[in-house]
Amino acid sequence: MSQRLLLIDGYSTIFRAFFALPQLSSSKGEPTNAAFGFAKMLTKLLREEQPDLVGIAFDVAGPSVRKESYAEYKANRAPMPDDLRSQIPHIRRLIEGFRIPILEAARYEADDVIGTVARNAAEAGYDVTIVTADKDLMQLVGDRVAIYHTLREKRFDRDGVVEYFGVPPEQVADVMALQGDSIDNVPGVPGIGKVGAQKLIAEHGSLEALLEHAAEIKNKRYREGLLEHAEQARLSKELATIHCDLEVPFEPEKLQRHEPDVRALYDLYRDLEFFSLLEEIGGAGAEERRDYGAAREVTSAEEWRATTGATTGATAGAIGARVGLALVGPQSDPVGVALTGDGQGSLWADCRREGLGDAVRETLRAWITDAERTLVGHDLKEVLRFAAGGSEGAAKLEVRARLIDTMLLAYLLRSALRSFTLEEVALERLHHQPRSLKDAGFGKEGPPLQGHPSLLELAAERALLPWALAEALEGELGPSPGGGADAGAPAQKEAGDAGRVYREIEEPLVPVLLRMEEAGIALDCELLRHMARDFRGRLGDLEREIYTIAGESFNLNSSQQLGAILFEKLGYPVLKRTRKTRSYSTSAETLEELAAQGFDLPVKLLEYRELSKLLSTYVEALPELVDAHGRVHTRYDQAVAATGRLSSSDPNLQNIPVRAGAGQEIRKAFRAAPGHLLLVADYSQIELRVLAHMAEDEALREVFAQGGDVHRSTAATVFGVAPELVSEDQRRVAKMINFGIAYGMSAFGLAQRLGIPGKDAAAFIEAYFQRFKGVRRYIDETAASAQQRGYVETLYGRTRYLADINSRNWNLRENAKRMAINAPIQGTAADLLKLAMIAVDRRLRNEWPATRLLLTVHDELVLETPAGDAERVGPALREEMEGVAELAVPLRVEVGVGETWFGTKA
Repeated sequence: MSQRLLLIDGYSTIFRAFFALPQLSSSKGEPTNAAFGFAKMLTKLLREEQPDLVGIAFDVAGPSVRKESYAEYKANRAPMPDDLRSQIPHIRRLIEGFRIPILEAARYEADDVIGTVARNAAEAGYDVTIVTADKDLMQLVGDRVAIYHTLREKRFDRDGVVEYFGVPPEQVADVMALQGDSIDNVPGVPGIGKVGAQKLIAEHGSLEALLEHAAEIKNKRYREGLLEHAEQARLSKELATIHCDLEVPFEPEKLQRHEPDVRALYDLYRDLEFFSLLEEIGGAGAEERRDYGAAREVTSAEEWRATTGATTGATAGAIGARVGLALVGPQSDPVGVALTGDGQGSLWADCRREGLGDAVRETLRAWITDAERTLVGHDLKEVLRFAAGGSEGAAKLEVRARLIDTMLLAYLLRSALRSFTLEEVALERLHHQPRSLKDAGFGKEGPPLQGHPSLLELAAERALLPWALAEALEGELGPSPGGGADAGAPAQKEAGDAGRVYREIEEPLVPVLLRMEEAGIALDCELLRHMARDFRGRLGDLEREIYTIAGESFNLNSSQQLGAILFEKLGYPVLKRTRKTRSYSTSAETLEELAAQGFDLPVKLLEYRELSKLLSTYVEALPELVDAHGRVHTRYDQAVAATGRLSSSDPNLQNIPVRAGAGQEIRKAFRAAPGHLLLVADYSQIELRVLAHMAEDEALREVFAQGGDVHRSTAATVFGVAPELVSEDQRRVAKMINFGIAYGMSAFGLAQRLGIPGKDAAAFIEAYFQRFKGVRRYIDETAASAQQRGYVETLYGRTRYLADINSRNWNLRENAKRMAINAPIQGTAADLLKLAMIAVDRRLRNEWPATRLLLTVHDELVLETPAGDAERVGPALREEMEGVAELAVPLRVEVGVGETWFGTKA
């Protein structure tokens, strides 16, 4: 069997990867989509083709024979995008890592190198596959040479070329000579396109034969073009013809495929944060991968107490004042606790052993309440949860120890990373790929047996990794500016201060969130069951209305069928097509735009989708999540949103629509426990107040200082009427402008949201800026600063890096500018809410321990209090939230009370 040679057209494949993937960036802001796409394509090619020999051909910079023949050759080609150019060195490293030779020849293009090597290899008996998206290379196809077209993802043999080009491979250059090539600026013959070129060459066999009989061509346009531009046609063929006779030797021994240099690939993937590719190579070849050994197992409560010093009553005990802690096993059901200490190895306590779990929790609670102790771990909230042992224990748990949570530190230092699991942070920071639970024997059958060596090795690694990470991460934290969470008004600084944000906000928030999660909130499941029946009935009515408007029934969940109804049968304007298949877009954005244009069907479809989503996500799902006490518990994630906002999961209670009628109905199912009431405290327009402070806009500050309605005031400015004459519709428009400005909304975006002409939206925004000149200055200065520094920050020093702020891609750059404008505002609002949660939790524990903080949703806090305490707790709640910081405008909080979440009244 013949050996197989794979020849890859380098720049063709790189461009294919670059344009096939959306913009990707590392946490440092470096574009990486081309490098990632090329790596994926190369890995797939090698796996599927299994070549014996492989080479990659590149063009060489400098003069070329084609330029010498025709100075305008490739003159129209745009320069390589900067976002791609910066990735070429990474791709070169990637090719070196795969140990693939690069083939080049001075004055000639990669096509010519490929043509020469392919011809010589075929003559030597090798089967050749050329990988490219360039149709010119189809002229090389022969008995032993095929093309794999990366754009079409199809292999072309001789018959495939005939089918595609209408002529065999040896006539491809003749066709190109006639039709020309706009990409390479090959002129061709005016008036002759692809179809005509194929037909003429098929009839006459070659360009020269055609030119000899040009005067006999019946088609006047073709005839005159050929007679007038014969020399141009010959030049075009010369430019389109691939040279196969270069002095580039075919050296099989140098093209032999070798196993990749895994160490080199590991370093590259780590540097570019290609974590999925790192998983594919399994971290193999990481020479510095540490061996953390095996933990020493403690097998009884007595041994645990003696080993940890718990029996001596010593402050530090045998472990030391700084303790590294990790839970081992699934988060929902950990098997035990691994720990380490100053100068210590690692210790493992399998809580499946009789009496050991209680002893471990007892010790952990003592350490957590010890102000002289520092606890180090990755996601320490779960360690606190394990120690608390339930809602009652969490409510009583006093966290006095210092918490060094490496998950939160990594998040604050590089919030752009896709996730902050121990595996990814260890890989990114320590260049070490940890074992997974599966590696250690956790599976469908359950955890490994007690004392199993793999369990002891996993325990050692999980205890020691956060310890090592803490050293790397703590050194990057900025110095604290002094004071604690009550230190007064924040001040804008020249650089971010992750240390301050961690110490004053994220660290003290951990136990607050734990108590909230463990408390949960009561759920009226019977109300939700009635609601489910009602929602299903309403969905049925909507479905019938949709079918009536459409004139037929169809699958509402089929975008293909829906697209045919909207754009073919009903003739609605086609606003957008999907990127990959070019089929009609039926996304929510498209439907909203069609609805704004007055079309009935999109309105009903949006209602149907919203109601259906609420039914499945909340009305039917929530009753399945209640505990034995009828309460549902969400989880709050501190290390997800780049802006600093908390995210909610399992279930996500932050996405219930606040203003939609159906969303309000669902909120009524969240109730106070018997004998209790819910207090709901909501910051009033906190982001606009933050904007007034940060923008130093006296006009906006004055509105808030006087306690006026900022939306009504803006409407009066925009519409040129007295505030008392502002209508509700005008106020609604002004509200959208106010919040849109804070989110960097353009006139185009406002026009779309309001369904008004762009010039009217632009006039509204201009009127706004004429009054609030400080806001315009803030927007301009913030965008300019972000482009210079590459990041923005909140008033407290939380930093958000913006990878695309200087991108040549207009859409990416403008989106980054919008984020630059909004991130300091939204991030500061998030910081203030977190500080308020800390302050409220502290006040409640000191004065009203029976009152519990249950939920936070955006700018809102939900508490549960004994009914008799509500009148006194409400004012204290407002006092803490309004006094959390001194801004240039007062913070205002609205507090409502009631038996249900939505049923609270001020």
